[in-house]
Amino acid sequence: MTTPGDIALLIVLAAALMACAGYAAGRFHQRRQSGPDLRDAYKTGYDAATRSVFSMAARAAGRKPDSPDADTDTDPDAPDAPDVPGQREGRHAVPEELVRAKTYRLPVDRVARAKVPRQVESADDPAPSEVNTSP
Repeated sequence: MTTPGDIALLIVLAAALMACAGYAAGRFHQRRQSGPDLRDAYKTGYDAATRSVFSMAARAAGRKPDSPDADTDTDPDAPDAPDVPGQREGRHAVPEELVRAKTYRLPVDRVARAKVPRQVESADDPAPSEVNTSP
């Protein structure tokens, strides 16, 4: 003898099993189909990128260099560039004053918190007994 609740439970469980099986089959099908699609998309994108890079390089090679008179500085407030042998002119070069500047030294309490080995302290650094280490 079966109770009416058992039939409803069996129907719900069968529906859940069918939904899970359908989902798994769909994911498997999607994975099998995406392989060739990805290869085709990669090849198409690679070919397009190669064409654009080569055309950009051809345009850059075909350009005439600017005249040297066009590079004159008209701003009187601009600082003069230091004469350093071997310095490259470039758009992203670090300014020479930053390269030659002294590095920033952390206060002793911050160095201790950062767990950096202590260097030889100079006369302007406070003594370790004067440093407040509480947060």
